Amino acid sequence: MTRLSRLLDAIAPPSAGGRQEAQRHLDSLTKPPGSLGRLEEIALRLALLSGHAPAVTHPVIFTFAADHGVVAEGVSA
Repeated sequence: MTRLSRLLDAIAPPSAGGRQEAQRHLDSLTKPPGSLGRLEEIALRLALLSGHAPAVTHPVIFTFAADHGVVAEGVSA
C-alpha cells in the first residue's frame, strides 16, 4: 500500500448532516446568504473535510482603492 493510499483511506467521509449544518452556519452569518459566492463553497468544503468550521486565527482585511475615472463616467456604485 502506498503512502497516498494510506492517507486516502484515513480520510473519513463527511457526516450525513454535516453539509446541512455547515450551510446553516454559513447562512446565519451577518451577510446575505450566498453573497460570498465561491468563498462560501470553499468554506463549506473545508468544514466538511475537517469536521468543523475553519478557524480564523489572524484575520486580515485588504482594502483596495483607486481613482481611475470611473466616477467621471457615471458608472460607480
